[in-house]
Amino acid sequence: MSTSVEQKMNEIYEDFCFIHALLEEAKVNPTTDYEKINLTYFQIFCTHYESFYILLRSNHFSSGILLMRSMLELYVKSYYLEFIAKNKNEEVMDYLDGKIKYPSFFAMVEELGEFKSTSGDTFGNFFSQFTKSQLASYEKFSFFSHGSGEYIKFFYKHGKINFSREQISDVIETAKGMFLTFAMLLFAVQGKEAQLEKVLEKFNSDESKT
Repeated sequence: MSTSVEQKMNEIYEDFCFIHALLEEAKVNPTTDYEKINLTYFQIFCTHYESFYILLRSNHFSSGILLMRSMLELYVKSYYLEFIAKNKNEEVMDYLDGKIKYPSFFAMVEELGEFKSTSGDTFGNFFSQFTKSQLASYEKFSFFSHGSGEYIKFFYKHGKINFSREQISDVIETAKGMFLTFAMLLFAVQGKEAQLEKVLEKFNSDESKT
């Protein structure tokens, strides 16, 4: 593992400890269905994120990418529920019971891209970074769950996949960014302003270093 990748792996561990210390401090106690699903999805995301870290430490990068697809879906669904479904006055349990089906990943991303708050705030192109028009993260991560695509073809021909340091670093940066912004969403939804501010400070500090 290269020095730069090793450093990013250490940052994953540090971020994980940082956010969970804030969770302990915040004493999150959701009272509405939207607060509960927000916390539930974050907790599942964290389980995947911790597993992602363990897999990369064991050099199982392909399996780590497979988890990234589930993490990305949880991430987008959480934003979709909070900013789209809630505005439509839809019931969380209707989604959980299957009475209302989640739109496709790309449809959710499109709706989030069109979202505008009452004060005029938008997500801009933030979510489109995961689509074909930009990084195509979702499609690339899906190759490993569907057993198709360029990486599977390479494995088929050579018996293994060699990932570049840049490819590994890019996936780690995507995971780290999702984790911190998901934590921001969590603290915002749960009304924990002090903890939200601390995550914002960390996120802005990390962004200034890149």
